[in-house]
Amino acid sequence: MTDRARFLTRAVALVSLIALVTVLVQGTNSSTEHRGANERIEQLKTKIVRANQDIFSLHERLTYAKSVPAIREIAKRDLGLVDPGDRALIILDDLTNLKRSTRAAPILQETLPSKPVEFGHIRAWLTAFFGT
Repeated sequence: MTDRARFLTRAVALVSLIALVTVLVQGTNSSTEHRGANERIEQLKTKIVRANQDIFSLHERLTYAKSVPAIREIAKRDLGLVDPGDRALIILDDLTNLKRSTRAAPILQETLPSKPVEFGHIRAWLTAFFGT
């Protein structure tokens, strides 16, 4: 064989190999499995974004829950505590079933509370809510 025939045979083989590889790669990229995998990846990316948003939201809620205003709100709402100088009001849901009393309400004397009993970390709570 001449050099020219060898060169031509090698060139045709190389072009054929490149064409075969190109067909195989495109067939793989456009396969239904590949598209299904890409869709699954997109779904997982969406779930990750939602999870990160939930984490951020929970972090904000946790930060607020640790703050003094949140603790004061919980103490007022759930424990019935009031700030110094405030008065607690009890709102009755159904006033129609109550009978009015004709007697005058007794006059209550204001007494200063004695020093609180110390147990657990009550002193820290009292300091947090009422100061020193």
